[in-house]
Formats: sequence, structure tokens, C-alpha cells
Amino acid sequence: MGKNLSFFKLQTQIRDYGYEYSLLSHCKYLAMTAAAVWGLCILMGIHWLGILCVLTGFLMAVPVLARYHYQSIYEKQRFQDSVAYMEYMIYAFLRTPKILGALEESHKLCSKGIKPWMEKAMDRIRYAQEYEDLYQDALKNIEQIYGCNRMKELHRFFIQVEQQGGVYQHSLNLLLDDIRQWTEMVGELQQERRKLQQKVTLSVCLSMATAITMVSLLPEDIGDITENPLYQYSSVIFVLCSLGIYLLSRKNLVRSWLGYEEEEGNIQKAYSYCQEHEKKHNRHYGFQERRVKNHIQKEFPVWMRHVILNMQTENVSVAMRKAAAESSYILQTELNLAFAEIEQEPGSMKGYQSFLRKFDLPAIKNIFLMFYSLNEFGAKEAEGQMNALIQRNNRLSEQAERLINEDSLGIFGIYMLCPMVLAAGKLLMDMWVFVQQFLFFYSNVIQ
Repeated sequence: MGKNLSFFKLQTQIRDYGYEYSLLSHCKYLAMTAAAVWGLCILMGIHWLGILCVLTGFLMAVPVLARYHYQSIYEKQRFQDSVAYMEYMIYAFLRTPKILGALEESHKLCSKGIKPWMEKAMDRIRYAQEYEDLYQDALKNIEQIYGCNRMKELHRFFIQVEQQGGVYQHSLNLLLDDIRQWTEMVGELQQERRKLQQKVTLSVCLSMATAITMVSLLPEDIGDITENPLYQYSSVIFVLCSLGIYLLSRKNLVRSWLGYEEEEGNIQKAYSYCQEHEKKHNRHYGFQERRVKNHIQKEFPVWMRHVILNMQTENVSVAMRKAAAESSYILQTELNLAFAEIEQEPGSMKGYQSFLRKFDLPAIKNIFLMFYSLNEFGAKEAEGQMNALIQRNNRLSEQAERLINEDSLGIFGIYMLCPMVLAAGKLLMDMWVFVQQFLFFYSNVIQ
């Protein structure tokens, strides 16, 4: 009864991802797993009680792996749906700058996954009573389902153009280039994660093969080490730990590709530590400083995009402050400190040079300095500098995506190392059992 309930719960979860998972398929996977585990345990010389423990662990892992598999496919599809939706909406909006018209045209081309939410948005715009937040309310459901910051930026810009007008083509092309660049970076990350997960799987299989080979190579004329209880315990623990490593590696393949998640509280603690202490050449300060710098490198290009979009309707100073209000705590704090110094000496470059004074981020500081000339002469008179600003921000965005990728891929190095460490520990344990058995055998011979 418990197994049936567990299966139906799994089936419901997978159905929520938009896929079907039958009882026949579930039983087939369980049977294949049981056969593979039985063969592995026989080769390793594990006794029936150990086989039962290992078999229980593997059978419990089957539903988890099934859920990870379908969830991974679901997240990739959500990413593809989101990217296609944003690109279609931009192309449609470039032809006719109306949100409803862009939704209607894009709806014909988008996949079925996102279409119901687009239909709700269109119905809301068509039939709702006129009120101030009509478009925000209509597009909110799509944003909540997909949870993509770039989508929110795009919607906000659409609403701004719909309500206020203005020149929008250049900004939309900027957003389109950013989406394409982001799509390429995420595609590279997906491919890299698949390769690393395959390496983890190979590492686990090789560690198993090493343990099996070790048992078969040991001479049996002094006794079979598989009869030793210590060997049985270590073998069961070794196999179950290898399974745990594999499960963790599979779990790390499952993630939302629409944005990265960072523990805001821990980053704020690292920032507070750097603010409260003078810069020191010690390991702890260096670690906390690197965390803060990485966070700023990820967030600054997002702030820049907001500034560039705001500059379509606002002057440079107002655009900078509006974008800062939407930034993360750390970047907002640093920006506000710089704004305060700029207000004290409005015509001086000193306030701009004070940005990120405590952190060594020359590329970001140089970009921020460009706002000095833009603020002094205005965006229209400094079109060349504006283009250079956009190009620099594109490079920063690429670096930020690479940082996010490196953070997410780092854990796979540990997963590849762990099976090797486990195999080495298992070999040492088997050799110790063999030596003990060898000494016991020859002590009886001498007597």
C-alpha cells in the first residue's frame, strides 16, 4: 500500500511537469535496478542481509531519479519557452508598439506550455475595466510562472513605451542582444554540466569495478575475505555511499535556468565583515571579499541594463537612481554612497571615483566613470559614449554569466573526487582484512 501511494505521488509530480509516468514503466525500472544490484552484490561477495540493505537503498532511489529526470527536462523546456516568448514579443513589439498586439502575434508562434498564461494576459487586457496597473496585472501571471528577471525587465519596458511613448527601437535591440547572449551562455552551461555528470557516473562505475577486481585478485588459499563481517559492512557502506554521490550529482543537474539563486543573508554578512574590518592579507578576509566582488560583478550589468532602459525617458542622474532602487542590497548601498558624494560636489569627478572604493574592480569602476561625461553633456550629445557603454556592459554581462556558471559547476569536482576517495578507502579496508586473515592463517600453521 505504501509503495502504491509513493508511486501515485511520484506520478502526480511528474504529471505536474507535463509528462506521463505509468505504473508499467515504474515496475520495469524497479526490476532492472533489482537485477543490476543483485549482480553487483554477487560479484562483490555481499551476503543476503547486505544485499537486502543495498537493494532497499537502490529501490528507494528509483523514484528520486525518475523525478530528477523529468524535472530536468521540464526546467529546460521552461527556459526554451521563456526565451522564445521574449524574442517573439520583441519582434512583434518592434513592428507594432502595443502589448496586446504583440501578445496576439506571439501567441501563434509560442509553444503550448506558455500559451495558457498568454491567453489569460490577453483576456485580462481585453475585458478588464480601465485602471492604472492593467498591464502589470495582466503580465504578472507569466512573470510568476517563469520567474525570469529578464522577462520582468522586458515587460516593464513594454509598459513604459505603451503608457509614455518615446524612442524604443534601440533599447529593444539591446534587450534582444542580451537575451541571445544569455541563451548561448546557458546552453554552454547545460552542455558542460551534462559532461561533468557523465564523468561523475564514470567515476562511480570505475570505483565499483576497482572494488570488484580487488576481491577477485586476492588469493583464496588463506581464506575468503568476503566471509569477514568487516568486509561485509564496508562493502555495503561503500555501495550505498556511491549511490548517494550519484544521487547528489543528478540533483545538481536539476535547476532553474531562468536565473541564479544566491543566499542574500550570507552575502550581506560577507559585505558587513568587509566594511567592519580593514583590508587584510589573511585567508578569511580574502574569502569574504571574493564573495562580495563576485556578487557585485553579477549584479552590476543588471543595474546597467536598467539604467540604459531608463535613459530612454529620463535624464542620466534620474535613470541611475531609479535603477539603484531595484538593485540588490550590496550594490544599492555602494551606489547610494557614491550618489551622496556626487550630490556634495555635483560638477566634480570625485564622487564618481568613490564608487566601490574598498573593492578592486577596475572594469566596473571605469564604466561607472563614463556616467560622469554622460551626466555632464547628456545622452544625446554623447551618443558615441553611449554605444561604448552598451558594448562594455555586454562584455560585463558575459563575464557575470561565466561567474554564475563557475559557481554552479564547482561542486562537480567534489563529486568526481569522492568516488575515488571511497574506492581508495575500500581498498585499504580490504587489504587490512586480508592482512589480518593472512596473519591468523600463518599463526595457526606455525602452531
